[in-house]
Amino acid sequence: MTMIDARTAKRERLTESLADIVLSDGLDALALRPAAAKLGTSDRMLLYYFGTKAALMQDVLACVSRRFADWLAEKTRGIRIPPHQMIGHTVTLMAEDDARPYVGLWFEIAARAARGETLYAGAAEEIAESWTDWIVRSVHFPAGVASRNAAAMMLAIVNGIALLDSTAPAVAMAARSRVQTAAA
Repeated sequence: MTMIDARTAKRERLTESLADIVLSDGLDALALRPAAAKLGTSDRMLLYYFGTKAALMQDVLACVSRRFADWLAEKTRGIRIPPHQMIGHTVTLMAEDDARPYVGLWFEIAARAARGETLYAGAAEEIAESWTDWIVRSVHFPAGVASRNAAAMMLAIVNGIALLDSTAPAVAMAARSRVQTAAA
């Protein structure tokens, strides 16, 4: 293994470990010193492997996004969901224990993007595009339906319900009930 290969492999292992940390503790856990301490290394070593904190964040957020995309794909492998059932199906998935860290992190990223933090704006756009792609692949849209537009609308509804789950559970429950009734 060459020195470059070893460095790349170490960076990938660090990225995976940092992804675990951010899913467990949120975005603030990626401050260089605390993150390095949790990994048993130094902030200088993190900068050695990533170059900048922005590069570290991009790698970690991309890793988390890939993990969640893989999880979603596994949940719908081999099935095509009718459009009228997709929102209810996805809202149910977002409420699963395995999804909660991803959903919570998504809200942190979205909030920082909404405040104009460039790094998070890019990550939020990539994540939303990834989820939209997943919906397009998972739903059996009828001919003539603009599938990306319909998927984006579904994602907006799912995100709204997921946000309400963490802030106003009774309202989220009413919305979920309405979605299930409309799908029936």
